[in-house]
Amino acid sequence: MMDLRHLRSFLVLAETLNFSRAAERLNMTQPPLSRQIAALEKRLGTPLFWRHSRSVVLTPAGEQFRNDISRLFADLDRAVKSARAAAEGERGELTVAFTMYAAWNVLPEMVARFSDSFPEVALSLNETLPRDLHDALIQGVADVGISFPLRFDHTLRYHPLFQEPLCAVLPQTHRLANSAVVSVGELAADGFITFPSATAPALHEAVMACCRKYDFEPTIKVEAHLQQTIVNLVAKGLGVALVPDSMRRMQLEGAAFLPLEDSPLVEQGVYWNENNPNPCLMRFIEDAIQAGLADR
Repeated sequence: MMDLRHLRSFLVLAETLNFSRAAERLNMTQPPLSRQIAALEKRLGTPLFWRHSRSVVLTPAGEQFRNDISRLFADLDRAVKSARAAAEGERGELTVAFTMYAAWNVLPEMVARFSDSFPEVALSLNETLPRDLHDALIQGVADVGISFPLRFDHTLRYHPLFQEPLCAVLPQTHRLANSAVVSVGELAADGFITFPSATAPALHEAVMACCRKYDFEPTIKVEAHLQQTIVNLVAKGLGVALVPDSMRRMQLEGAAFLPLEDSPLVEQGVYWNENNPNPCLMRFIEDAIQAGLADR
């Protein structure tokens, strides 16, 4: 194995072609430098320099060795920078688990901002149900989770990112489809399309609270896990639903989205396991928080 110090000394001498100037740049005296070059030439079995009384010239072998060693050190410098970037979370891989609902509000902006700031971090986006998010983060299947608040004791860290009201989504043939605003009480006689409480407890509680505010329990006609599925079923005339306001961006034919009177706000935030060693993790969390998403 060649000594890297000898190789660096060779490159400096190959650049200056002067033992005195090379020794000065290397913070050493000329005799040790001469011994390093001589040891390197002995190891290679060929002269690297022609030494004349007033000049030093690279031999053909020296020219080739300089080119090859220059590439070697360039690769080494890149490897060092790459390792530091990986240690500091500026390079690597990050898996983000998100609920489908996040794709209609915070997720696109978060991904775009982070990718601009850290282009050497490869993001993997995995859509999941809120109920499955906890296990994915604890088991390390995902590094970051974007979801509604979890309604059970857990050890995950959480930071809110976004709040918005619910809206009513009705079939376009519904008697209230052309209203400017709708009261949940006006939907008491309708069949509801919703999701099991275990799928997204926080959102389920918000929907039930809206109905109970008007003293009725909704008649559930169909249950589905995904908000997009719920909206599609409403568009087919199978019932009505209360969904986060972001879902109106679907602009689905057959569905009418209407503001709700006195709607509660539903919250969404970012979850992470503080025992996760991925250095890219906190880069993502800090970037999301600094973006001011929580102030919307």
